[in-house]
Amino acid sequence: MDIRWKWTLCVTYIGLLSASPLSQTTGDTTSYLKQATISETAGTVHVVANSPRPLAQTLDALQQKYGWVVDYEDPRFISKLDLVEVNDSGQLAHKPNRVSRLPGGGAFSVEFPASGVEEEKVLQLVVDSYNRSNNPGRFELRKSKSGAVVVVGTEARDARGQISRQRVLFDAPITLAPAQRTVSNTLKLICRVLSEHRGVAVSVGVSPRRLLDHTNAKVGGTNISARDLLLQALTATHRNFSWQLFYDPNSKGYFLNLHLIPPA
Repeated sequence: MDIRWKWTLCVTYIGLLSASPLSQTTGDTTSYLKQATISETAGTVHVVANSPRPLAQTLDALQQKYGWVVDYEDPRFISKLDLVEVNDSGQLAHKPNRVSRLPGGGAFSVEFPASGVEEEKVLQLVVDSYNRSNNPGRFELRKSKSGAVVVVGTEARDARGQISRQRVLFDAPITLAPAQRTVSNTLKLICRVLSEHRGVAVSVGVSPRRLLDHTNAKVGGTNISARDLLLQALTATHRNFSWQLFYDPNSKGYFLNLHLIPPA
């Protein structure tokens, strides 16, 4: 079983996972897919996802199909309209003492021409299509100076149920004293400083601990975005990574999941 799906199963039922259309707040989570499907007919590529976080699931499928490495960051899902409640078995919750909250995602599909597939154009089309759907959150496609591509959650429904702009967590400028540390300790420090800066818990979730614990790097600077510091730390491993920053509606904190990308 794919490691990302193992993690998805785990975090879905303890409340660390993802997204669905508004109608699914009264629906059945058993319709979720293990992974998004990609098919091609008559010169058109069809991508179908169904997950608490269908946009993240779609990006995973595109990475596996085309090798596009795209990082993903949740907005904060705080409105009941953006959430679904499930019990410990993963079904719709009926007993209040067994409730877990997930981002309320569900079905999402997108199409694009099979010929002349261009990464940036397709990714922008995917994000634009998602933003027109009923699934929670609104996102932006960004590209760093180093060429890293990230899909960033910038909006979600507020306490009044209105879609509103949010401060993007990893945009926050933070300061780390430059020092030689393990990459693992650097990531924990970034999360701790970011937590103090923004007043929201941020923790490292699933990651290749053996590699990160045994790789040293000198990372730091003044008023540098948390995202850029994260990129510095991961670059020091000389391995390719993607990350997913997931918001947990139960703890109201974030979990940073890091995935090694196998060599082509």
